[in-house]
Amino acid sequence: MITSFLHALWAKILWLVSPDTLLSAVGIAFALGLVIFIHELGHFLACKLLNIRVEEFSIGFGKLLKKWGKGETQYSLRAIPLGGYVKPAGEFYAREAEITDDRDFAAKPWYSRAFMVFAGAGMNYVLAFVIFFIVVLSMGLPINNPKLIPPVVGEIMESYPAYKSGLQQGDLITAVNNTPIQNWEQMVKNIAAAQNEVTLTYKRGEETSSVTLPLGENKKVGIALEPVYQKAGVFKALKVAAHQCYYWTALSITTIADKLWHKQAPDVAGPIGIFEIVGKGVHSGPEDYFFLIGLISVAIGMFNLFPIPILDGGHILFFIIEAIRGKRVKEKTIYNASSAGAIFLLALVLYATYSDIKRIRTRSSAKAAIEQTVPQPAQEDNADAVKEASK
Repeated sequence: MITSFLHALWAKILWLVSPDTLLSAVGIAFALGLVIFIHELGHFLACKLLNIRVEEFSIGFGKLLKKWGKGETQYSLRAIPLGGYVKPAGEFYAREAEITDDRDFAAKPWYSRAFMVFAGAGMNYVLAFVIFFIVVLSMGLPINNPKLIPPVVGEIMESYPAYKSGLQQGDLITAVNNTPIQNWEQMVKNIAAAQNEVTLTYKRGEETSSVTLPLGENKKVGIALEPVYQKAGVFKALKVAAHQCYYWTALSITTIADKLWHKQAPDVAGPIGIFEIVGKGVHSGPEDYFFLIGLISVAIGMFNLFPIPILDGGHILFFIIEAIRGKRVKEKTIYNASSAGAIFLLALVLYATYSDIKRIRTRSSAKAAIEQTVPQPAQEDNADAVKEASK
């Protein structure tokens, strides 16, 4: 028993120091750091534009690791890289009687303060737009017609029959149940027509092999197509980049609203889920990785604009109320609302983390079940018969 424990511990240590794990860690730190830095840079640039004095520009929060800057602004790097902040002078805008400097945040009119707060999320959308534009310009646009897409294996999804079957990304499916196929549409139709199991014949390099997979009621084997792209011009890339920012924002909001309307818990990813997604994105190629950073930037920008006290959107809501009432919201009201907002966000993080753990456990159980039921791929001694069947 002790030996097994030591073996497991050693395996975990090797995993932690493996190149893949270290690359994932660097990729996660860069992605989150870039999105957070750009968000805070938006606040900072808005302060400069509005002539608001900035006392501190911090990346991260918690224990101070390093600080620099001898002017009016202190720049700092803190221990927990999951946030950041720009601290403008005189930020307690409810204390109108205490405003003594016209460069204080509180001295500015409500619309200037609202613009400064909005600028963080605005810069997140600018970052996402730039990333989407560069990715589309470099990769092109995916072809959506399944008749024009060759049946090449792309991502193999966990918890489905194809996982652990021997199939690999880049394999060309040449036949389904001994029926030759030429495109993705034919492959999907032939799999849907199969009964309890399906035999896929595939070519990898110069070698041809086959594998038989069990089919469930949904007839899904867990193979995603390998995207095929066509070049896009500058104006097309600009249009697509703008649409991506709109599409992912609208999709997120409508999905959340639909869940809440039907009294269902929204599907959210917590810190574990985000780290897992970004970690996988690092190994999917630079285009996919940066596109993922764009999606995260959209999500951060959108979430910060929700009218929840303590978030940017909550502050903007107070400014709008101030504009309607003609006077500032009381400091006690802001404090109480912000405390409630902080409790809500903490509860949301705990729920999202619980969802992450539950999702991982469910996936692990499904993988174990798949490994027990999926047969092994054809051996080399059957290669001639497989080749004959694929003709």
